[in-house]
Amino acid sequence: MWYWVLQFLCAVLVRICFRYRVSGTENIPSRTNFIVVANHSSFLDAVLVSVAVRRKIRWICHRFLYRIWWLGLFLRLTGTLTAGISTRTAVDLLERNQNIGIFPEGRCSRNGSLQEFRRGTAVLAMKTGRPVLPCAVRGAFEALPVRARVPKLGQLIRVEIGKPVYLLKEFEETIQDTVLQEGTKKIRNVLKEMLHGSEHG
Repeated sequence: MWYWVLQFLCAVLVRICFRYRVSGTENIPSRTNFIVVANHSSFLDAVLVSVAVRRKIRWICHRFLYRIWWLGLFLRLTGTLTAGISTRTAVDLLERNQNIGIFPEGRCSRNGSLQEFRRGTAVLAMKTGRPVLPCAVRGAFEALPVRARVPKLGQLIRVEIGKPVYLLKEFEETIQDTVLQEGTKKIRNVLKEMLHGSEHG
């Protein structure tokens, strides 16, 4: 229940504080759960994407965020997962029809540009066969970069939800590195193209 209460409050706040725009909601899968991935350049990103997708998302967050008492309370109430959870745990959650949210870059970009992706998203997608839902966030870096303490109100922020990306399900216990690299590259290229298109859209 707390998730939906806090999501509603966050939806109200982002629309009051920013010029918030969402596109591509028709791409959200309706018959299966999914893995949400997004670029990461601001601490606002998870909230912005959650409000756009309007489904319960179990975000994987860094441990240090829980040390801030009010933020830690918010994260626990919304059912976030601590970074470093086992792949088996994440796979189990996906197989129980829960949605997982991941920032494949691992941490916030310091300059707003897309960083290299880690392989975790590809592992989960290949282990479960669940689609990856790419979300391109633009304007969040300008609104609240990593080192800023106060957001820039009135900033235009766009969240574009792309078409699901499917990776071939692997049934072997160990997935070959080359296969993981290809899957990771595919996901990153899709998000990169979305961000590049948004710049000219």
